[in-house]
Amino acid sequence: MFNIAKDALKMGLVLLVICVIAAGALAQVYSITKVIIDKNEAEAEKKKRRDVLPLAARFEEKEIDGKKYILGYDAEDKQVGSIFKAAPKGYSGPIKITVGVAPDHSVSAVIITKLDQTETPGLGTNIVKPKFLNQFKGKKGNEIKLKKDSGTIDAITAATISSRAVANGVKAGWEQYINDLGEKK
Repeated sequence: MFNIAKDALKMGLVLLVICVIAAGALAQVYSITKVIIDKNEAEAEKKKRRDVLPLAARFEEKEIDGKKYILGYDAEDKQVGSIFKAAPKGYSGPIKITVGVAPDHSVSAVIITKLDQTETPGLGTNIVKPKFLNQFKGKKGNEIKLKKDSGTIDAITAATISSRAVANGVKAGWEQYINDLGEKK
């Protein structure tokens, strides 16, 4: 009986040592990859900013009532637009949207990457395609709604929930942007 308890204690200690080593190795790998992941995310964010405001040479963050906006300036330090983010709930979860706004307050561009959404493959994932996203360019106010909702945006066939989520997210974000920056609709 004593040998069984001794063997169990020995196996428990061996298991404890293995777990401590594995946890230490995992923590080390995490600390190395975290830097790389953060760098890649920062680069992806810079690319999104350049994609929605291609005329901007530099960007400046501005926070109003807890909402973050990014202002874009050209080489002569003239503001060429602003950026806001929205994350409406789609069919399968939140859809992270980056929206550029031109100086005339119209939408300059909308970006959704494949990694920014979890919509249904083959249907809802079509929200990332230029054919859908380019419809938002130049739009303001009530134009930023699906045609089914009295707007100007064509929904993606068989993906109305995802399409509506994007349109409603862009519109709500645009209205908040206009309100926060004190502009007239």
